[in-house]
Amino acid sequence: MLGFTYRKEIYFLFAKDQSVRAEKTKEKTIELWKSGNLKEKDIEDFQSIATTYSEKDPTDPVAFHLIARSLYWNLYRIGIYFDHDSLILHLGSEFKDFIGSSVLADSTLDSIFWNARTAESFSSSPFSDWENNKVLLFLGETHRQVKRPQVLINEYGNLDRSKLSPEFQTVYIWLLTFNTMLAGDATGLDKLITITKDPTYKAGIQFTPREENFLRGLGKFYKKDYVGALSLLRQAKSNNPDRITETSIITEATIFHLQNLSQKGIDLLEEFYLSSGKKNPEIPLLVAKMVSEKPGTKTKLDLTPDKIE
Repeated sequence: MLGFTYRKEIYFLFAKDQSVRAEKTKEKTIELWKSGNLKEKDIEDFQSIATTYSEKDPTDPVAFHLIARSLYWNLYRIGIYFDHDSLILHLGSEFKDFIGSSVLADSTLDSIFWNARTAESFSSSPFSDWENNKVLLFLGETHRQVKRPQVLINEYGNLDRSKLSPEFQTVYIWLLTFNTMLAGDATGLDKLITITKDPTYKAGIQFTPREENFLRGLGKFYKKDYVGALSLLRQAKSNNPDRITETSIITEATIFHLQNLSQKGIDLLEEFYLSSGKKNPEIPLLVAKMVSEKPGTKTKLDLTPDKIE
């Protein structure tokens, strides 16, 4: 019995040692990230220490949070960045379009979710990284697409941002904006834009007036406020055939189609497609869909399967 007691004390001492070591490594990793000096070896060390911690104390929620956190850094290693440009580029798209066809990215996001979920399930009360763990759950839930965007906003939209670690500030606003857009929550988008203008805001994602029009316009489109959407999206367009202009035109044409003005939408798409150098293969497909759904409409494009322009 005495030997068992000693073994138990040794076990908990070792587990505590792993906890302290993991916490120090976490803080070091954050500082390296903030200074722009985070290397692959640093991420691998953090992941190894977090895994050892979970093995020595397999019911400690913090250990599983740290595994999820270490996996989060792997996303940067494989080229997935939650920044302003990636947000604007993928607003209104599916999350799978953002991560691409990478099996590694897909499995990493799954592992992040399940480790963060395990951390939450093992915790009888919020632990020190509770809000950060919630961000990782938000990320995993967005990737899984099991819950509707509005449900995710309701669950994760009111986290205390002052408690978020620096590396989660931007990804939280990214996820919130991405899901608010898909939910068609125009009021929520206005609130987000207001947040980014607050002097105390430090997340790194801020919008130009043109991007604000684009955000609000798409939000109204998803809310089916087509008149408001058209007004804002037309203000967001420019002579430069960039992603904002392209998405605004495609959305405008889609609205025309929904309003039984399909020919007007087809003409708009054709003009943009031809003037922009026929770069987006999705536009002829959209035109073909409109023509098939609205008999009597016409197009200049050759939409035969083997000659689609």
